Amino acid sequence: MEISIIIVNYNVKDFLAQCLSTLRIALDGLESEIIVIDNDSQDGSKDYLPKKFPEVQFSWLDVNLGFGAANNIGIEQAKGRYILLLNPDTLIDKDTIRKMIAFMDKEPQTGIAGCRVLNADGTFQLACRRGLPTPWASFCKLFGLQSLFPKSPVFAQYNLTYKSEFETYDVDALIGAFMFCRREALMESGGFDTDFFMYGEDLDLCHRVKQLGWNIRYYHEPTIIHFKGESSRRSTMNEIMVFYDAMEIFAKKHFGHSRSFLFFLKLGIKSRAVLANVEKHLSDMVFLLIDILSIVGSLLLATDIRFGNPFAFPEYAYPTVFIAMMAVTIGSLLISGAYFEQGGKFRPILMGYFAAFFMLSSLTYFFKDFAFSRGVLLMSMGFALGISVLSRLIWHAYHTIKGRKADKRVMILGNNEHEADIINALHTADTHNAIIIGRVLLHSDDPQHTFLPILGEYSSLDAIISHHSIDEVLIIEKDIDSSEIMTLSMKFQTQKVRIHAVQEYDDVIVSHIAEEISGISPDIPIVNLRLFRHRLIKRIGDLTLSLFFLSLGLPLVFLLSDKPLQLVKALKEVFFGSYSIVGVYRRDNSFPDILPGLTGLAHIGNPELMSTTAIHDLDAHYIRYHTPGLDLEILLKHLVRKGLRGFKLRS
Repeated sequence: MEISIIIVNYNVKDFLAQCLSTLRIALDGLESEIIVIDNDSQDGSKDYLPKKFPEVQFSWLDVNLGFGAANNIGIEQAKGRYILLLNPDTLIDKDTIRKMIAFMDKEPQTGIAGCRVLNADGTFQLACRRGLPTPWASFCKLFGLQSLFPKSPVFAQYNLTYKSEFETYDVDALIGAFMFCRREALMESGGFDTDFFMYGEDLDLCHRVKQLGWNIRYYHEPTIIHFKGESSRRSTMNEIMVFYDAMEIFAKKHFGHSRSFLFFLKLGIKSRAVLANVEKHLSDMVFLLIDILSIVGSLLLATDIRFGNPFAFPEYAYPTVFIAMMAVTIGSLLISGAYFEQGGKFRPILMGYFAAFFMLSSLTYFFKDFAFSRGVLLMSMGFALGISVLSRLIWHAYHTIKGRKADKRVMILGNNEHEADIINALHTADTHNAIIIGRVLLHSDDPQHTFLPILGEYSSLDAIISHHSIDEVLIIEKDIDSSEIMTLSMKFQTQKVRIHAVQEYDDVIVSHIAEEISGISPDIPIVNLRLFRHRLIKRIGDLTLSLFFLSLGLPLVFLLSDKPLQLVKALKEVFFGSYSIVGVYRRDNSFPDILPGLTGLAHIGNPELMSTTAIHDLDAHYIRYHTPGLDLEILLKHLVRKGLRGFKLRS
């Protein structure tokens, strides 16, 4: 067997279908095998892919083991002289694998080799060859020195940005999306370290292989396209947290002797994680700031309208009235789901403001010294609500005109008997923002399957794209191979023109490309316990209950628990955020940020008699369908069945 290709799939059947189609061409004439390890995908992969690709060996896991552990399963099955570890969200050039085999045959001391990896827009993917994250390289990466001095060998050691992407050389690490491994080196290393779930395992593997005396090489001639981040984007996990946890695991494993380095690394990791989360939720942070300012401004305006002075209340009222209005209103908006989950929708805004008005009105009955004017309160809430709604209308308008919902000018390149079906998929996409400008012919005598306007011939492609301000090019011509597609991607990267290919008609692939062009995000199942308001309510409940039993309720702990000291320790863990009162039985790699609980769905039964799969399913159900009511129901059932005795920490 010449080569075994191992692909780990998780909820990206559309990308995997494209990848396998390109592999069919690239492997033609080679003695090869393709092994797909599926990490419990929930997107219909199991029903669809085996019928489409009967030559592929599929292994279906019922738990998401993570990238490294799933690859290890494939490595054990592989029979090839070489083993290619490949991501499903990649497109392979027809000559890539043959070039890699020839390269490895010429360099017997190379244990793992990588190739030139491009983003979907044709730009070079920096992570495809890296240096070792030494204390200095990590410092420069985490604190931005590499970005400031990308051509410096001193500051750019992590991503090697001072080296040319068009040369071949030794590196310390390669990207896990494409690792061409010599069987002996891979077996000698023992495969991936399963302590890493999704990030960092490629870096760790390369480091260990290099320590065994093998070379790690970046080979610039072969090329692939990697749609970076698709698996994590469609995952329910917190990919930011997993990524920085992986960096910390690597540092402890290979540089654990340096406490000062670990301290600064943790500081950098936490700083970057905070910045990454801020960037991810930037629009929500802006809305939050706008709402805070609108509440303060609306109160001043309403007071001025009512009393002729923006500070007409008694002196003792300031700044209490501002703090109270902001706390109650922002709290109501958070709990209603106005931030971090709804993408600027109006219903949670209305619910939040109405709830805030009701609560603030009620408070004036209990605090008579602050019952200055319900008319001012009503006007303040009305003005603030108007500003909140207006800001979100502007946000929607911007994204509709210029942003991710804006119209995309699409050009069809080539000829295909299924052209009408492909165009229909674009026209019927949910956002209706794909405007098909016309068709470019590969040859002047090509037949037409639709009545699209003819924009010109392939030889004039540059001028046509520029003249018609094309945003997206959809290649349907079968005579244009993957090498030419990659060339076009690189050619038009400066014009920010995206290239898509659907030469073989397939419902899944056509649907995926229609979503990409139309800017529609793939459907990701809603996981309630990942929503901010659910986590906020849950944390408030944990703090309230743990604080009560650690203070006023402490006598109950000693009266009703047979192991009061253990329960006190458990409640302290809840108070400091390491555990939750109600949670999962054990941490799941798919949900690494979900806290284990002192009780939960599995706890209230007999978990000792349950299989691992049964416990996993109960935990998954709890995470997906969590509500505060479910927490209360579990808590009451636990108290009825086990009292305080069953509350304890579990490793």
